[in-house]
Amino acid sequence: MAQTTVETTQKYLPILRVTLGWMFFSAFVRRTINVPAKLNPSSSAYVGGKLITFLPHAWGPVKGVLISVLNNPPLLYDFLIIFTALEAIFGLFMMLGLLTRLSGLVLAGLAWGIGLGGGWLGTTCVDEWQIAAVEGAGAFMFIFTGSRWLSADQLLYKKYSKGIKIWKYYIPLW
Repeated sequence: MAQTTVETTQKYLPILRVTLGWMFFSAFVRRTINVPAKLNPSSSAYVGGKLITFLPHAWGPVKGVLISVLNNPPLLYDFLIIFTALEAIFGLFMMLGLLTRLSGLVLAGLAWGIGLGGGWLGTTCVDEWQIAAVEGAGAFMFIFTGSRWLSADQLLYKKYSKGIKIWKYYIPLW
């Protein structure tokens, strides 16, 4: 049986990268285009209502954040807009393979934040755990692998072989 090299496996990562990016970007699409009422505090479809069901089950520091935003409706709205914007921006970046390592870090944080926020809701509602486990692990993998093949990072690497400098740190692109 032939050996498979890392360079060979890199050719298959765009499938996972685009799928993972789409999972986050599509959440933005659902809330802003398909059902804009999800971001309307006056609507019964407002996604802020779902966070109320998270509160009794939330874990760790996420529970404190939930209490803070739920006790302050304008802050809840801002939180949901920022969360949705992060899903859009970094989901798109992941699909394009742009700043893939940074995107992986942000998306893993969002996914695992959803998992900690959802807590354990029982066997009939495991969506948040599935999101946290699969999307978080996939995003975390890209922190280590980056994106070489069929990515914007691959094009940027030609110009910035050390990586992109943010403050005094270099973020490798390959």
